[in-house]
Amino acid sequence: MKLSEKAVLYRELAKLVGASFHLDRSIEMLLKQQPSHARRTWLQGLQLGLKEGKGVAASITEHCGAFSDALEFALLDAGERSGRLGDAFSHLSRYFEAWNMAVKQAIGAMIYPLVLAHLGIVLPEVPTIVMATMEDKPCSLGGIFMPLAILWLVLLSLFLLWRWLSRLGAESAPVDRWLGHLPLIGSVRRHWALARFCQVFHACLLASMRMTESMELAGSASHSGMLRHAAKDAAQRIATGETIAGAMADVHGFPIVFVHGIATAEETGTLDHEMNRWAAAETIEAGDSVQRAAQWLPKIAYGVVVMYVAYRIISMMSGFYGGMLKQMDNM
Repeated sequence: MKLSEKAVLYRELAKLVGASFHLDRSIEMLLKQQPSHARRTWLQGLQLGLKEGKGVAASITEHCGAFSDALEFALLDAGERSGRLGDAFSHLSRYFEAWNMAVKQAIGAMIYPLVLAHLGIVLPEVPTIVMATMEDKPCSLGGIFMPLAILWLVLLSLFLLWRWLSRLGAESAPVDRWLGHLPLIGSVRRHWALARFCQVFHACLLASMRMTESMELAGSASHSGMLRHAAKDAAQRIATGETIAGAMADVHGFPIVFVHGIATAEETGTLDHEMNRWAAAETIEAGDSVQRAAQWLPKIAYGVVVMYVAYRIISMMSGFYGGMLKQMDNM
């Protein structure tokens, strides 16, 4: 399911549930709106699970797990336990709206460099093709199609590599730490991971879940190997009687400023407000990081394309004048 579709789905559910519509009635209303195939499958899976007597989180896990991730399971489970299912839907709607906007910004920023890269491959070959046509010589397009094929092969390889590393980083702390050090992209991953962690932890607090369970659930939903392992270690320390902030401080993975904020909130009894504040702040920071990446990554791409075009022009001119000089020497 697309990010935009998820944002619409959860926004409509939050609107209906917030207006005290029964969930079964809400699902029926949304199904009558002729939603996309993915949304219809998700709603029908939830409807089937509810008819079987299961809860919302259990229904989604069993019947439409392919369309959802750990963050959705965790927030819906916590929202269901706390009786704040509408708030959980609202959380997810805002999250997917922000994430969808970030992806659109990233894609939009890379369109012009891609167009420029294609022009950089095609334009230097135009004089050669024109000269061959004027001299009635066979015209070869291999100089255009082969570089274009290589370009798209490289782009596809980079996309698949990043997708594989991202999934691996959600489980592996060393890989996640390495990805976090990447310029521009690393900060986006770190802020989104902490935002997801805080969103789920806040929902678990509202549901009055045990601190150890809340910690592990939030770590799993963060999509960060570092936070996942740090949360698991912190949960073990909390189980032995250590404070939440103390357990976070003893493990490696949580930002020190975040730990200090949790420590003061724990002392003042405002931990739920602090988690909610951090979730909102980290979402904003993630958006700002995406904007910075959208500004600088195209500039880097421009530089690479300009260097390639300059190389092609110099090569073309060298071959042209080299041929003229060779002909003059033969005369």
